[in-house]
Amino acid sequence: MPEPLDAAALAAPVIGPVTHLEEVSGFVGNQTYRLESESGTFYLKSAAAGAISAEAQASSDARSLGIPVPTILTVATGDPAYLISEAVPGNPADASATEAIRAAGTHLRLLHVITGPAYGIVSEDLHPTWPDFLSTATAHLDEIVPADLADRLRAHLPPAIAQLPATRPALLHGDLHPRHLYTEGTTLTAIIDWSDATYGDPLYDLARFSISAPTEALLDGYGLQLTPAIERTFSLYRIVWSLIALYAEHRAGGDWFDAHIVRITKELAG
Repeated sequence: MPEPLDAAALAAPVIGPVTHLEEVSGFVGNQTYRLESESGTFYLKSAAAGAISAEAQASSDARSLGIPVPTILTVATGDPAYLISEAVPGNPADASATEAIRAAGTHLRLLHVITGPAYGIVSEDLHPTWPDFLSTATAHLDEIVPADLADRLRAHLPPAIAQLPATRPALLHGDLHPRHLYTEGTTLTAIIDWSDATYGDPLYDLARFSISAPTEALLDGYGLQLTPAIERTFSLYRIVWSLIALYAEHRAGGDWFDAHIVRITKELAG
């Protein structure tokens, strides 16, 4: 678990004296705080330096296209690495927020026009190609899943990855789900939390969303018709995302494992 931060002291030079602070639940490897000051409401997120850098860059790139994202006030990539952003209007969406999800699909299609130079997990310094990144999903199977499931995954994933059609890597949000969409009424006000942003197959973003909510409105806004071939790719990407999330949870000392294992098992059975 990460060491506690003095978030108020870090934030004060940027937003002024903090009058109220509360920690916000999220991924076990990050620390996020909601901060109040006389100048408004803000969030301070601390994570690995690479994730902070990716979030700042992706937010800037998305904003340049008119995609609604939080305004980032400051970025620090030392120790600790953190960023401070303004709170966005509205509240997290749920799966019933059809109009906002449709708007998110439109924005996502626009985001996926952005191509290299890559940053985030899929980049020259880490995993140079999208298949390289996908293949890392099998690297720690014995640590995170039962032995019989690990054997099934080793048999299933490499040929499935090899059969993917070549695609030009595009900028991905990386962790799109309804709670990362903020709404006021039926209006989408922001897409938040870009710390998993990287470059890869655009279908990965859509597949990630399908884990948490139906995709009809998202695909409608995106302009994509679901086909059996795309659904097979979605299934592969749901497995990969679940394995990566499972390993990250394990590495950070968390205990949210069962949901990922159930999902992976279901995808293999399908």
